[in-house]
Amino acid sequence: MDESYLAFPFRLGAEGAVARADRDQTIRARIEQVLFTASRERVMLPEFGCGVRELVFQANGEALAAATEFTIARALQTYLGNDVMVNAVDVRNDGEKLLIEVVYTKSRDLERENVVFQMLPFAGDNRG
Repeated sequence: MDESYLAFPFRLGAEGAVARADRDQTIRARIEQVLFTASRERVMLPEFGCGVRELVFQANGEALAAATEFTIARALQTYLGNDVMVNAVDVRNDGEKLLIEVVYTKSRDLERENVVFQMLPFAGDNRG
């Protein structure tokens, strides 16, 4: 059976119908939602998310990276624990960019995947 889900962000496709996404795209979109949602942003679920956008303005260092890796891994395991097992989270700076790599195993088929997001210190599309 071919599963499809609503695409994130919500949009209309080329044919005018609601855009759909497969399981892998949906998992990546959910990871993105957890990463980029600030704490207390969702009224009915204020503890959702880990607010990585706030990290751009913090001093880069080993302590911040370790704390961020732990926070991200905990949030992903809390909100996506039924879909993925988080294997590793790596937070590093590359010049002015903050790179966040998440390595995870999908629960359904045990395939290992990774996704990298970049945060820039200015407004715009920071998704990887």
